[in-house]
Amino acid sequence: MAAEIDLILIIVLIVMAVALAFSIGANDETLASLIGAGVLKFKIALIIGGTAIGAGMIMFSGGFVPETVGRSLLGEGLQSQYTNIMLLTVLISSIVWLVLGSFAGIPLSSTHSLIGSIVGVVIVYSISQGGVDLATAFNYTKLGNVVLSWFISPISGFLITYLLYKVSAKFFLSRLKGLNQIEKSEKSFKWLLLIAVIFAEIWVGANSGEALGILLGLRENGSIDNAQYITYAVFCAIFAFLGIYFAARYVIRNLASHMIDTRPSEGFIIQVSSAIILMIATLWALPISHSHVIVFCIIGMSIAQKKEVDYKGLGKMGIYWVLTFPIAASLAGFLYFILSSFGLS
Repeated sequence: MAAEIDLILIIVLIVMAVALAFSIGANDETLASLIGAGVLKFKIALIIGGTAIGAGMIMFSGGFVPETVGRSLLGEGLQSQYTNIMLLTVLISSIVWLVLGSFAGIPLSSTHSLIGSIVGVVIVYSISQGGVDLATAFNYTKLGNVVLSWFISPISGFLITYLLYKVSAKFFLSRLKGLNQIEKSEKSFKWLLLIAVIFAEIWVGANSGEALGILLGLRENGSIDNAQYITYAVFCAIFAFLGIYFAARYVIRNLASHMIDTRPSEGFIIQVSSAIILMIATLWALPISHSHVIVFCIIGMSIAQKKEVDYKGLGKMGIYWVLTFPIAASLAGFLYFILSSFGLS
């Protein structure tokens, strides 16, 4: 009976991980600048974007961010392994918090929510099990680097965008004379924007380690083998593609309608800046929030162009970002405490 329950739990976790991959694609807004600039037909852009994000997931499924989420955050006290109940609790609590935020119209980070849920579960597990020292339950160096990257990455996105625009404006854009030269330049930037968006989408997929991290956790505790992990990773990539193609189109079309006045050169700088940050974070195995980076890239562009910035809205967004981690941790810890009181651990 216990074996049957464990098998059902494994199947549920795999299905939820694949569903999470779909939601990653469904919430991706990277293509908005491409659609707004009218570079490609809508469906073709969705196919290219979905393929790129799926490719990024597969290419970096062997380690990097998935390994951080699925193993590296845990210390020697837990032998770098989650139990299946821990993984289920992490998924449920992070999804619940994200859904609540969506209904409330609050922009939340799935990365912050998932890492917060992991921290909450591990703390309660360490206390409730008795044999696990909280001092060795976490890889505190890795956890500290992850949290630090959440602050450094958006600031870096802001600075890179600001500097790139200032440099391009001084040495290139300011030298364009007349409407014809400007229009000719922007037509060239349309194709550069396409390349930048594909590059960015690959790193969005590579850094979105939430789904693959859960699968890697299953592999590490022996629930699935490496061949199964690779197979399910491919499924996650496919469903991320489907998420973009069938669900993200609504978000992308809405955002694109507000970006008609955005020049391709501006979109190019923003996408390159965000892609650089995502690439560096991924290669350092640090899960960061793509949406946070993009927002600060846009702010960097606005300030560089001396445009007005909604600091009040930015302040509210910052509060939600900061609160996501402790709320997700508390929710996950409470849920795991309830489950463990029924003998599920």
